[in-house]
Amino acid sequence: MVNIDLPDEIRDDLLARWREPHRDYHGIKHLESGLEYLDQLGGTPIERIAFWYHDAVHTNTSPDDELASAELVRAQLGAVLTPAEVTEVARLVMVTIGHDPEPGDEAGARISDADLAGLARPWKGYLDNIRGIRAELPHVDDHAWRIGRSAVLEQLLGHERLFHTAHGATHWEQRARANLVRELSALQPD
Repeated sequence: MVNIDLPDEIRDDLLARWREPHRDYHGIKHLESGLEYLDQLGGTPIERIAFWYHDAVHTNTSPDDELASAELVRAQLGAVLTPAEVTEVARLVMVTIGHDPEPGDEAGARISDADLAGLARPWKGYLDNIRGIRAELPHVDDHAWRIGRSAVLEQLLGHERLFHTAHGATHWEQRARANLVRELSALQPD
């Protein structure tokens, strides 16, 4: 199980959030794999805490979820971390809104890359992720899903870089782009 250096009551609350029944993609598996990716990128303990919080509130409403997750950081961690650390954790949560950290923001680059690294999974694993994301939106009909998902894919493909760390650019960028293009092609009407 993933580890976090926080009091048991905070860890237990976060685990309960990540295990909420409406989560399919944004559940424990995403947390665990993201933390593994973050470790590959040399993430710090503060960055690990930020990753635990980045989807702590999840209702499929961005940026409201990230804003609420950052507020949860402030509410839960004020007595546990220094004010500067709380501010940094909340800031890193907010980086996951657009996955576009400022140049030189190494911590933001690691958090963003860890969150998006699943885009570079082998095709079968990538499809498993997409099924999980789709399952979290049962109220969206298939036509609206294709339109909305296509817009997300086009937005991602419009970024000059998906990954902002050297490791991400070298190991994940090419496969992630190929996966995005392949999915986008499959979503287009015949």
